Amino acid sequence: MTQKHHLDSRVIDVIRDRGFSELSEVQEQAIPKILSGDHLLLIAPTGTGKTESAMIPVLSGMLQSKGTGFTTLYITPLRALNRDILRRMEWWCQNLGLTSSVRHGDTSQAERRKQVLHPPDLLVTTPETVQALFMGKRLREHLRTIRYVIVDEIHDLAGTKRGAQLVIALERLCRYAGEFQRIGLSATVGNPKEIAGFLSGDRPCSIVEVPVAKTLDIQVEITGEKFESQVQAVRRHTRKGPSTLIFVNTRSTAESLGHALLKDGNVDVHHGSLSRDVRIEAEDRFKQGEIKTLICTSSMELGIDIGHVEHVIQFGSPREVSRLVQRVGRAGHQIGKTSKGTIITSGFDDLCESLVIASRARQGSVENIIPSYRAGDVIGNQIAAIAVEYGEISIDEVFSIISKSSVGVQERENLEGIIGQLTEHYLIRRDGNRIITTSRARRYLSGNLSMIPDERKFPVYDIVTRRTVGTLDESFIITSLHPGAVFIARGQLWRVLDLEEGKVTVEPARNTEGELPSWEGEQIPVPFEIAQEVGKLRRSRGFEEYTHDKASISFANGFLDLVLKNHGIIPTDHLLTLEYSEDGVVLNNCVGHQTNEAIGRVLSILLSARFGTTIGLELDAYRVLLRVPREISVADVKDTLLSLQPEHIRGILELAMKRTSLFKWKLVQISKKFGAIDPDADYERLSLHRLADLLAQPQIQEETYRELFTRYMDVNHATEIIQSIQSGKIEIATGPPSIIGSAALFTSSRDQIPPPTADQAIISALKHRLNQQEIVLVCMNCRKWKSRTTVARVPDQPICGNCGARLIASLKPYETELYSIANKKTKNAEEKAIEQKLLRNANMVLSSGKKAILILSAKGVGPETASRILATYTTGDALMREILKAERNFVKTHRFWQ
Repeated sequence: MTQKHHLDSRVIDVIRDRGFSELSEVQEQAIPKILSGDHLLLIAPTGTGKTESAMIPVLSGMLQSKGTGFTTLYITPLRALNRDILRRMEWWCQNLGLTSSVRHGDTSQAERRKQVLHPPDLLVTTPETVQALFMGKRLREHLRTIRYVIVDEIHDLAGTKRGAQLVIALERLCRYAGEFQRIGLSATVGNPKEIAGFLSGDRPCSIVEVPVAKTLDIQVEITGEKFESQVQAVRRHTRKGPSTLIFVNTRSTAESLGHALLKDGNVDVHHGSLSRDVRIEAEDRFKQGEIKTLICTSSMELGIDIGHVEHVIQFGSPREVSRLVQRVGRAGHQIGKTSKGTIITSGFDDLCESLVIASRARQGSVENIIPSYRAGDVIGNQIAAIAVEYGEISIDEVFSIISKSSVGVQERENLEGIIGQLTEHYLIRRDGNRIITTSRARRYLSGNLSMIPDERKFPVYDIVTRRTVGTLDESFIITSLHPGAVFIARGQLWRVLDLEEGKVTVEPARNTEGELPSWEGEQIPVPFEIAQEVGKLRRSRGFEEYTHDKASISFANGFLDLVLKNHGIIPTDHLLTLEYSEDGVVLNNCVGHQTNEAIGRVLSILLSARFGTTIGLELDAYRVLLRVPREISVADVKDTLLSLQPEHIRGILELAMKRTSLFKWKLVQISKKFGAIDPDADYERLSLHRLADLLAQPQIQEETYRELFTRYMDVNHATEIIQSIQSGKIEIATGPPSIIGSAALFTSSRDQIPPPTADQAIISALKHRLNQQEIVLVCMNCRKWKSRTTVARVPDQPICGNCGARLIASLKPYETELYSIANKKTKNAEEKAIEQKLLRNANMVLSSGKKAILILSAKGVGPETASRILATYTTGDALMREILKAERNFVKTHRFWQ
């Protein structure tokens, strides 16, 4: 190694002061490559010294640098990571006489000003703030001295549009700084060469990879489907060790498990819905040993420092190998330590999936990450940004910048199409071979620094308590909710009654047999390869090759034996089965969520067209439920499947998707990023004319389809499966309803723990609300008395305070004007009808007293409905159920009334 490849002696002294007696394996491999100037992708498990592997040689180089601007950009995907990295880097920089600072959306104006006047040597920032650096004249000058860019957790960015935007920004940076050294820090990925190319473009990039498999010790346990037994299994583990991290797949599971373990003490919950302060407090309490157990979602997957973790529990299948490796990698978190993890599983699907994922993790067989290549909205965003940055610039230069990045367009014709689109939206002007910025472009950029789409939040309104119980994201409402759908919020099951007026009206749903939550939380899709291997495992029944746990082997074999005993057929990777049930036709298909989404949608479209009826669709990684009317048989579904041509799948989906809310919502999101519509435009209120205009723009439409067919459904694997059916490689069999087809669809969802919502609790809440309801009592005898009160304060048999009569009508406060109409001396036909309605109301109160008043105070209940309820002769809880049924019916049907 030549002299320039040696570490600066000052860095060596600081390493000794830090207490490093020797370098880790990853540091030994990475430091020489960085010192020699290589672009580098560094892949290693959490806790192996990745950050120091990059920063030690970079700090050495920074000491040799001259200039007054930034020397190093350290980019992380999360603000929380920024905070953590800055805390670690400050010590090194201070001891070496270097300066460091952090800049992101929450950075104060005073601190930003300070960075402009006195730029730090090391700037820790986010991808979005990198975009903002190009917009300030003084800041752009500070970019000229950059020699190093480190992208931390690059695996988290590479598959997203944020990542695509970032790597184009790195090419823009080259025009100021010249060629700088690029270093990517990553967890294990399945395609390291592709991710290295993503970072470096067409430049050579070295890869240092430390295999994660040799440091993993993963066990899989079966507990059964009862939540109490799952909690006991968790408790057995948490009582053994000093510190346990429990990963769950959904926020509701985190809250439910947290509630169940709360009485043990030493437990806290950490997820994205909690405020930043609450999350930081939980991190600090765990790090300082004040609590032994931290329950978390993906919020803890990335390398936030929370101190020593002895053991990681994964509650339920992690769904992906990469997710399991990341999560279990948090245990040990020290150089040379083995990471110990246990997956707690609850049922057959959960167990098989976890066995496959654990096996692949031990082999280091992780999923590929596919970057967003040639994403039109990202490229459009960056063209507008370049125009603002330079004022005007030649199209040749723009093409040079974008085509050098790994994700940019490589054909000039494609770039011209996007430029034409931007010109149409007044984001740029074109003058021959040059583009010129506009005033609208700067306004557009201030709202579109990020490629993360803005989402509206919708309130969830409980009809029983008349209170807002939470909010739901727009994307979830569009993709998963419909009247009748069941979902979990705040650890409780809810059924949707109505979706309108910017809110979701719900009622508590009891977790009764045959009731499936339509939404699997923040659902993590199971990849095609995992589902296929689960199918293979069902076929071979070689469970001993995946685990030595006798309970798991016995459970899996017992489950399959039970299927066969009941004359069921076991679907595998080579056998697709169709079953009829009361809810429709179940297609058992081991292909993963996104492939089943594509196949399910195509089948529902074709059946709907053939029979002229609406087809409902629910699915998971191993089955599709087609909710069909009784006249559609299993044979009809089989015929449709066999007649489907593989080459037609994409075309069918493209035509049919145009009519869906999902397509419209995604089209509007992408149009905003293209600048075609304003950031605050609401997809629901967009006119058909405006929508047709957006659809006529090829770049916007093409990008909408590209995103739908990569993020929401897997058209390529769906095509492959249909080809395999046609060639006979995959057979189709029809059979009776089986536990393998129905268990996961019709009892409980794997990612949900619905706490029992007691019928009594709902009734109590309704009773309390009705008793507090304001009403107006009016006398229909003397027509001169009215009294405003609450239901609770009404006597069993109310009388008029003026004439003493008992002919009293009970009105809702907004109905008071009806009394004035009824008392008019001369009335038209409509006004006479109102009088008759009030007299009918009063006669009910006369004959049934306070019971009638209670019923009439309910939402949407008038004399006709109240009369039907009174005719049931129910009392107590049974009466409350009748009232709730009437309120629910009103919410569902009132929009159709004339």
